[in-house]
Amino acid sequence: MLELKNLHVYIGKTHVLEDLSLEVKLGEIVALIGANGAGKTTTLMTISGLIRTRSGTISFQPDMESSRKEISRRKVEDIVSMGISHCPEGRQVFTTLSVKENLYIGAFQRRNKKDIKDDSESVFNLFPRLAERMNQRAGNLSGGEQMMLSIGRALMSRPRLLLLDEPSLGLAPMLVERLFERLDRINKEGTTILLVEQNASMALELANRAYVIETGRIVLSGTGHELSDNKEVQKAYLGLT
Repeated sequence: MLELKNLHVYIGKTHVLEDLSLEVKLGEIVALIGANGAGKTTTLMTISGLIRTRSGTISFQPDMESSRKEISRRKVEDIVSMGISHCPEGRQVFTTLSVKENLYIGAFQRRNKKDIKDDSESVFNLFPRLAERMNQRAGNLSGGEQMMLSIGRALMSRPRLLLLDEPSLGLAPMLVERLFERLDRINKEGTTILLVEQNASMALELANRAYVIETGRIVLSGTGHELSDNKEVQKAYLGLT
């Protein structure tokens, strides 16, 4: 579905991604784990067009009936319309707008009002807390509720591939568990997910496959279970000795 091949990305003079390659298959949850500053967020921002590659390719095929397209030089809005939606680190909701208004912003490229309303109802079914607060300003929501809203807003574009950046950041353990249950449901309902997550244990438990990134390079890959059992991963990211 998605293939990153030999990506080199610079931010200023800093070489952030070095010859990075990975792939996401249709229907998977793929986790990308690594330390702060390893290049995880940069990888997602490069896929979604917010950062440009110096070299390398990004190709995307939303389904088996579509042709594969190179997207590394596409505009952000074109990438969204092709079926990739990005839920950024830090939630970044529009704090002065209501929950409902935030969701509708996620559907800004769509025109069918009935479909948009139906999809907002689907988000409320997925996250009932948002339904209770649909007319409240997003800035008055808790951190967990803002994370739900950010994910819901991303889903409003009807993505085939959802990019999630640190969804558990700052959440209480009980909320993290509930959130990951929702992510599993989103995936089972047909959305492929590329997940960046510092809670490596939860990410590897959820993911079909995973990659470990260090200083802009992929250093390990395998199934979630394989990496959970890897001694190096256990020591570096799972807090085990």
